[in-house]
Amino acid sequence: MRRFLESLKMLVFGRPIATGREQRMALRTRLALPVFGASLLSTVAYAPDAVLDALRKGGQGTALPWMAAGVCAIMILLGFAYRSNVRKHPDERGDYGTVQDQLGPTAGMVTGAALLVDYIFTVAVSVAAIAQFAEFVLPVLEGYHTGIALAAIVIMTLANLRGIRERARVMLAVWFGFLLVIGALALVGALQGDLAGTATVKADATWSAAFSFAGAIASGAVMLTGIEHLASSAPYHAEPRAKRAGRTLILAVLAGAAAFLAASLLVWKYRVSGWQQGPVLLQAAERMFDHPAALWAVAVPTIAILYAAASAVFRRFSGLTSLLARDAYLPRQLSQQSDRLVFRGGVIWVSSASALLVIGTGARLEQLVHMYLIGAFAAIVLSQVAMVRFQRRRIALELRGRGRLRMQGTRVLHAAAATVGAGVWIVVAVFNFSAGAWLALLLVLLLVFLMRGIRQHYAHVREQLAIETDDPASARPSATHGIVLVAQLHRPALRAIAYAKAARHSSLEAVGVQIDRNATVELQRRWGELDLGVPLVILDSPYRDLVTPVLDHVRSIHRVSPRDMVVVYVPEYIVGRWWERFLHNRASMRLRERLLTIPRVVVAAVPWHLESALGTVESEALTRELPRVELREAGQDG
Repeated sequence: MRRFLESLKMLVFGRPIATGREQRMALRTRLALPVFGASLLSTVAYAPDAVLDALRKGGQGTALPWMAAGVCAIMILLGFAYRSNVRKHPDERGDYGTVQDQLGPTAGMVTGAALLVDYIFTVAVSVAAIAQFAEFVLPVLEGYHTGIALAAIVIMTLANLRGIRERARVMLAVWFGFLLVIGALALVGALQGDLAGTATVKADATWSAAFSFAGAIASGAVMLTGIEHLASSAPYHAEPRAKRAGRTLILAVLAGAAAFLAASLLVWKYRVSGWQQGPVLLQAAERMFDHPAALWAVAVPTIAILYAAASAVFRRFSGLTSLLARDAYLPRQLSQQSDRLVFRGGVIWVSSASALLVIGTGARLEQLVHMYLIGAFAAIVLSQVAMVRFQRRRIALELRGRGRLRMQGTRVLHAAAATVGAGVWIVVAVFNFSAGAWLALLLVLLLVFLMRGIRQHYAHVREQLAIETDDPASARPSATHGIVLVAQLHRPALRAIAYAKAARHSSLEAVGVQIDRNATVELQRRWGELDLGVPLVILDSPYRDLVTPVLDHVRSIHRVSPRDMVVVYVPEYIVGRWWERFLHNRASMRLRERLLTIPRVVVAAVPWHLESALGTVESEALTRELPRVELREAGQDG
């Protein structure tokens, strides 16, 4: 069974990869764009839906082009601000590192928690969009919305656990393929006649319209949720890394803004109201061509870019959790790579959390988008505030000259980005609170409290484990007492006794617990016949408990000699078949766990391999000698 499981593991996850074979990418801008820009560009698939949904609720659907233009302006502003981020902090820590360095560990912890929530929602939103596009082109899949989204998560999880990375040239085809589709749609739409003119109605300037416009722009800001991934990509660029990463970021933002504006204009021109089910991008394409092949030509590249974006988030999430784990904000196991050089803990975390979100919301894209922006814009605002402080410190060191003026201009840019980001965050938190934003806020708060508790725990452990001057931990025990647990007299017990004798303890005894009087008498008889040179102590257990009498006996030794060390030898069977594990060693496992809670007690598990764990020849070679030596010694003593 073990060999079968190992073969299955290798089939699913692949062969182990040596640490020395790990190679970090050094991409030029042409290849870095699709690899790190997929998350930002993929939002074009559902951002027009979010804007139209906010406008429709306020009866302002005809204002879609103006709202799209406002979203693009925000994208460009934050794009140039983040280019400055990348050039000043060209490392993989992204917003988390920037905020932690400039604003301190507490703000860094909040940023890390916000980004983790953002990544979880990115995966959930992306797979929900995949399901929506798949259902639209394949009506036979209607009713399986949640199942399609979960299947996409499973595929991404297996691929990322195996360490499969999309090749840069494949990503190049996916990224530019999607841009080509949007460009072709925009060109065809421009060549066709004006269809929206007759439907255009001037919106009244009311508070309702103002709220609708604010909500639309805030919803459209979902286009910026992938910008942090770009901001942390500098280490994977070719030299000069900072300059190339900044160029990649600004090109990705401009391409995303252009694609989003084109898609929004198409939706507006072809009078897609958003009341019908399905992605508005496909609805516009259907009205343009009215042919299934055209829908497939749009849906396939869109699904591909959505998959690429969600898969990239898996890697970014696991990378961020490893950084947080190294800084003692998350369990340290998350910082350990698997034999495939993958942070499997982070992959499992993001897949499980996103799957729960998909199940809880029924993979409804319109509901997930409302929850989406809280984490992303919390990190954006904090990173821009951090950059304002960073520039202020640099300006203080620059007394005069063009450099000072340039720094002041950059500080104004970051201050404007922070203000706009804060405005978007407030609008989303207020207007979408009841629609699901409360859940994202709650998740961020829970993660912050969890991370604070974990950090405090590690700090307390580090304090307790620190070596002091003349540390008593290095003092030798005044004596060591060996105890061999004997449930019955067999070969594993003889081996445990042999090991205990070799350790030359100050005292050595075998201990058995009386559950059945007849079995105890038989044990004493056999013990006397073999004459093993070790006294046998029988502990009475009137309530048939194997654990408590042994614990009391060990404590009694410490009561007499508090500084002494007690070493307990526990004979155990090692089995080879999975089902045999449920038939052996259950009581000894419980006893070992309880003994480990007692100070100054060492528990030594003495293994005995059964034939199912070893080949017959190996078993005889490894286990035949020691019992014979024990028996021969017993005969000589007699």
